[in-house]
Amino acid sequence: MRLPVFPIGLLPPLPAAVLVAALLAHRLPELPPRWVSAVLLAAGLLALSAARGRRSRLGLGVPPGVGAPGGGSPAAVPRREAILALVRFVALLLAAGAWTMLRAGQSLELRIAPDQEGVDFVVRGHVAGMPQAFERGERFLFRIERCVGPSAGPASVDCPEGRDVRLAWYRHFGQAGKVEDGERTGGPRRQPGPQPGERWQLTVRLKRPHGLLNPGAFDSELRALEEGIAATGYVRASRDPAWPNRRLAGRSWRPGPAIEAARTVLRDAILAALAGERADAAGVVAALSIGDQAAIPGAWWETFNRTGVGHLMSISGLHITMLAGMAGGLARRALRHPRIGRPALLERCPADRLKWAFALAAAFFYSALAGWGIPAQRTCWMLAVAGLALLGGRSQSLARVLALSAAVVTVLDPWAPLSAGFWLSFASVSAIVWYGSQETRQPRPDPGRPVLAQARAKLVAVLTDALRTQWAATLSLLPLGALFFSSFSLVGPLANAFAIPLVSIVITPLALLGTALLLPVPPVGGLVLGAVCTATGWLLDALVPLAEPRLAIAVLSAPGWPATTVAALAIAALLAPFRVPGRPAAFAALLPLFAQADSGPAPGSLVVTALDVGQGAAILVETPSGRLLFDTGPRYGGESEAGARVLVPWLRSRGIERLEAVVVSHADDDHAGGSASVLAGMRVDWVASPLPDDHPAVAPAAERYRCWRGDRWRWGEVAFEFLHPGPERTTAQKSSTNATSCVLRVESPAGAVLLTGDIEAAQERFLVEKLEPRWLRADLLVAPHHGSNGSSSMPFLRAVSPTLAIVQAGYRNRFGHPGDKARVRYEAAGAALMRTDRDGAISVTLRGPGQAPQVTRLRQDDRRYWRVRVDAP
Repeated sequence: MRLPVFPIGLLPPLPAAVLVAALLAHRLPELPPRWVSAVLLAAGLLALSAARGRRSRLGLGVPPGVGAPGGGSPAAVPRREAILALVRFVALLLAAGAWTMLRAGQSLELRIAPDQEGVDFVVRGHVAGMPQAFERGERFLFRIERCVGPSAGPASVDCPEGRDVRLAWYRHFGQAGKVEDGERTGGPRRQPGPQPGERWQLTVRLKRPHGLLNPGAFDSELRALEEGIAATGYVRASRDPAWPNRRLAGRSWRPGPAIEAARTVLRDAILAALAGERADAAGVVAALSIGDQAAIPGAWWETFNRTGVGHLMSISGLHITMLAGMAGGLARRALRHPRIGRPALLERCPADRLKWAFALAAAFFYSALAGWGIPAQRTCWMLAVAGLALLGGRSQSLARVLALSAAVVTVLDPWAPLSAGFWLSFASVSAIVWYGSQETRQPRPDPGRPVLAQARAKLVAVLTDALRTQWAATLSLLPLGALFFSSFSLVGPLANAFAIPLVSIVITPLALLGTALLLPVPPVGGLVLGAVCTATGWLLDALVPLAEPRLAIAVLSAPGWPATTVAALAIAALLAPFRVPGRPAAFAALLPLFAQADSGPAPGSLVVTALDVGQGAAILVETPSGRLLFDTGPRYGGESEAGARVLVPWLRSRGIERLEAVVVSHADDDHAGGSASVLAGMRVDWVASPLPDDHPAVAPAAERYRCWRGDRWRWGEVAFEFLHPGPERTTAQKSSTNATSCVLRVESPAGAVLLTGDIEAAQERFLVEKLEPRWLRADLLVAPHHGSNGSSSMPFLRAVSPTLAIVQAGYRNRFGHPGDKARVRYEAAGAALMRTDRDGAISVTLRGPGQAPQVTRLRQDDRRYWRVRVDAP
């Protein structure tokens, strides 16, 4: 019996095995022991070597008609080639997967241990990154060299030496009498902030790099692993005068800190030179010059995203590729000069190689100046691999060049395939090259034509090429935009049409020129940067009206892999450089991207989702007839808050762009901090709260109501009623605003939910005494005041009698929520207690009497090896 052979043409290029292997390894909930990965790596490499040697001994690839060595028939050659190709692919898949697991294991070992959390270490080390200012201080990367002085923890706790940690140092460094995150500072006077390369002695308190975890949201724990961040923490005031926080003599001259020090000097010089210019435009110039994205005011990022130009406002692959292309063009022109491009030089090293070397040197230098971020690294390696492959003549296929580039990037950075930027870069480059390979009619030089007519023809040709490139890039990013960002900018093609040439050809090159001249010739550099800042201001002014309309973006729910695959094939057909029968019909294959929408809960069910927003509250209640958001999460500091960072992206990822109601329970920032972003980013019918109409949290709403006991409404079979506040006045121990917190009860045939805000024991006692037990009874209770010991009293829990309870609290929060006493009371009441700090986002679907609720806890149910495991009680 003759067995069929896998068709070799169906296999992707061999380097693609590296990409596939990394994606498979990153699906693991836990990593295997290191020895297992080492054995798999050795086995894969041996099998790959044996397959390549076998291919050589069999004489595969000999001219047609020549028999294979050993008397084999020529007909057997394709069969052997197919088998060996499959073996090579599987062997490389095995080796690459093992390599990914080994690298991941090494990075995980750098993280601090749980017993090192919450311990005060007196450490010495150096500042490894450029500090970033925020509302209350600065954040910076710090390399711990060793521990000195007394430790506040047990003697058995090891020092986290040799680790990179990200620290926050609150303002008034060393200034007596000031408070830093609840701690009194300990120095006699203020010291200047830390600078890259400086060595410091600091008292620090650390925790593992635990981040917010919500579906489809940015995974900060993955980014920390990729960047080698072992812990996050903050600088504390010294408890021992003998070990103060102080700057030490000497500095680190390692390449990383030295480059960061140069970037800091340039950043300060740029901002000083532009002190009299528009602050927002000056921030963009700093971001494009040295990669300081924090210099751009946070409010502008929503404008950039709505207009589809966000990729231009940071040093991305587009800028690096553009600069490399310009450098290569300058090198080519220089080599034409007889004093530079001498025959002796060009005989030793051809002009094409010199041009590519100069272009790559410019790319790597610019990326280093920009902070050598992960996207910049990927672009540099992509350019290097593509250049070597093309110059070496080893690959003539675009697919093979891209696969080889992706493989090299993945070997150097195994987490790159999990990044949206990785796929966006490859998709846009592939589409532009694929579409650009069509033959286009170029204007032929005609000496008889007028000069003006020739110039006009060249201009038309250039504009046509630009439009073709923009069309290919825009179309190629449509499915990825839906997949990663759940939106597509409808005005993006128009905005990019003028923003790309202005930023790429004018603003960025001149900004780099001005920066280069700023230190040696400050007046000239300042003049150039001032002109760049003016042009940047014009660009920002032009983007504002485009971002205003509600129709600026289309909200798309994240598509599944079938819709994404079909859309990718359709785009390949639309951009194909050859004739495709029925090409316009391929547009129909894009419709599933726009047709997908979150339909809401099934009839008769009720879905409650408690998002992981840290130390704050944000709960979405979904019924078959409408959605209500109860609280909008906290403000994290500066312009960062939960509305823009968590709520709006998550809602858009599900295709939700309208909320029927928003309730802001009270004025505290941990409940109302994200309201402005929610009201700006979503269509909201009305808002209810105890706040005055002019309060910033509710002022932007079209309709505003006061939550008041007895106010009720219905959406289909679901009834809503406010139970608190009322005309009576009660007091609260923690905050006066807690006493006026809204309490909302939701009742449906599927079950009842009680949302309590931040009421405390006094308000709970009042509700128990004032209301009949049936008005408090609920299947699901969102714990009052984040589960503090001063709430969740036993009489209240008996009255509510919940089966499930959810606490929304931050990881290792300074309030100790949920409190030990409160946890004991919930256990005694028979309620299963879930926590967002331990479980991530929590979703509960109530399905009616006799049916157990369906509970999803993201950190537990979607395990990944890099996610911090929280063993909280």
